[in-house]
Amino acid sequence: MWALVAGQRLFRSADRGDTWAERSLPTGLANAEIAFADDKDGLLLSAGSPVGGCETQTPEIWHTADGAGSWQQVATTGIADALCKRGLASADATHAFFTAYGPRSGPVIYRTTDGGRTWTAASPLSDPPGRTDVTVVFLPGRPRAFGSVVLLEAQGYGQPQRYVFVSTDGGASWTYASTVPRSEAPTAFVTASRWIQLNPPGQSMETTDGGASWHPYTTEYGQAAPIGPDIVFGDASVGYATVRGAIQRTIDGGAHWTQIKTPGTG
Repeated sequence: MWALVAGQRLFRSADRGDTWAERSLPTGLANAEIAFADDKDGLLLSAGSPVGGCETQTPEIWHTADGAGSWQQVATTGIADALCKRGLASADATHAFFTAYGPRSGPVIYRTTDGGRTWTAASPLSDPPGRTDVTVVFLPGRPRAFGSVVLLEAQGYGQPQRYVFVSTDGGASWTYASTVPRSEAPTAFVTASRWIQLNPPGQSMETTDGGASWHPYTTEYGQAAPIGPDIVFGDASVGYATVRGAIQRTIDGGAHWTQIKTPGTG
């Protein structure tokens, strides 16, 4: 498990977050995100500072092969300056994704198949059914890969309605998949077909058929913060939810959660 704290300190845990060891980062990062395929191979996106209202943003890609003991900047091809960048995600040591967004464009998903050297942009996501206010920037979430199937949630800036898009060819092309229940919380993709939303008590939701139908979901998850958590699952059982620096862990697919120590907080 890896955790990037405040965009400035990187930690690794070999015991699901019970203990942490700090690892190195390159210097001079701006709006950094990390994604690791395993305990050794990882990528870092330093998105840089946006120009205008996300008209352009020139990112850097870094790679580590020794568990963040050292980093090397990657000489990349295929990444356009246009749009803001975020949402770095690794599928394995060679396949990874990030997203781009901005005014007057649907979200663009970039993919690499050679460990971050060469990137290819898919066509912008189309507006999903029922989305009417197309003047609002359409924000993509973080891609989640299950083999060749890749899932992605997107929503209009400041709007509660969320939509899921799917790729069945490793991120080369994307189609609308589902309109999810309105929620302040992002959808967590536990498996390719099972997704959950962690909402206020009694309001959490689950689908087990890839968004075709949703039903109430019983979970002990709770938090004090009035905003939705960011959730990531490493497999069908183990997942983590974080909001405002706090981290909780589940080992049973989301039913029960335990607070764990946030690294670097004393």
